[in-house]
Amino acid sequence: MSAAYWCRGRRPAACKPLPDAPETTIAAIAFDTLQEGPTQGYGSKLQVVALVEHGAVVAAHRTQIEEDATTAVGRYHIDTARYRLSPSVRAFGTVFHSHALGSRCGDANAGSELTLWVREGPQLRPVLGTNLRGWISIVGTPCMLQERLQRSEEARITLAVEKTSRHGFADLSLTAHVTQHEVRDGAAGQTRQRRVRTVLHYDGQSYGSDMFRDFWYPASLRRP
Repeated sequence: MSAAYWCRGRRPAACKPLPDAPETTIAAIAFDTLQEGPTQGYGSKLQVVALVEHGAVVAAHRTQIEEDATTAVGRYHIDTARYRLSPSVRAFGTVFHSHALGSRCGDANAGSELTLWVREGPQLRPVLGTNLRGWISIVGTPCMLQERLQRSEEARITLAVEKTSRHGFADLSLTAHVTQHEVRDGAAGQTRQRRVRTVLHYDGQSYGSDMFRDFWYPASLRRP
């Protein structure tokens, strides 16, 4: 069964050729396991990220996704930017978008979850996980529209490969493009923009996985 067949199906899926090897297709697919939870909308799906050549899966990684009020499989995006981690290793990314209907206030509206993958024989190994967008309340109570003054920040996070390296893989940098919004007495007020950058080092296994990164938060609101 080819990746193109999977991606034409009705299940959430995305496919894209591997830039350095166009005969290889990257596929990210969520299969319904028919396992329903105690509440409507709860349950699980099987996520498969695979490399497909001539209709055959040559490398893959399988993960169970538990769906609830804050997580529901929506859609996938394949990221084939030039993530050259070493002279012989080029990673690719998959971006998971949740379509859950629950409130996003409690989890800081973190979303668009990027995972970087490298191939190791018949396996795909995740080496980085990060959210690509987020939101934080600075002044006022989150999602309470009646307050006199509210100030919040939202971030769009981008990933880049650095020239430095550690343990054989290039360092990666995350840059948060932050916009601050202010609402005073119900009217939109000042808007400010800033950038915050952090560098991630490979520890021999991964760069770490955190889908709620707060390096761009004001210092007083960051996790200890």
